Amino acid sequence: HLTFEENQKGLSYDSLFGAYLRGATDITITDPYIRAFYQIRNVMELLETIVKFKSDDEEVAVHLITVEDDFKGEQQKEHFEKMKEASAMLGISFSWDFDNSGTQHARHIVTDHGWKISLDRGLDIFQHYEMGDAFSFANRMQKYRQCKAFEVTYIKQH
Repeated sequence: HLTFEENQKGLSYDSLFGAYLRGATDITITDPYIRAFYQIRNVMELLETIVKFKSDDEEVAVHLITVEDDFKGEQQKEHFEKMKEASAMLGISFSWDFDNSGTQHARHIVTDHGWKISLDRGLDIFQHYEMGDAFSFANRMQKYRQCKAFEVTYIKQH
């Protein structure tokens, strides 16, 4: 179990999740708050981490369970389709389902090789940064971003 402080730097999805995702062939991300562009970009950055930690010949299925945006659902689906197309070229089969039951709250990542990563904030761990600034290291590299206060728990399942 790890706890991080507001405005802390030096974190990345690679350092938080990479070792736990390595070797998985099936990964499920559950987060009801993947609606706004920056939240969708967070999932894309997690896919980048998965690509970095898998071998080139490995195939990994990544499934997202989230909630459909009430106002921008079509745009949300378009972004997911683009992620699916881009990921397929790198050995990742990306898919998603919408759970609009209204009961979804927990945020976690579960692997087929025994790990559950419980995320109290989901993937939304970074403070706002300027996404459009090509010359900002915070835009290009997560470890230079300030984070929000959050906790992550790694659970080994049998």
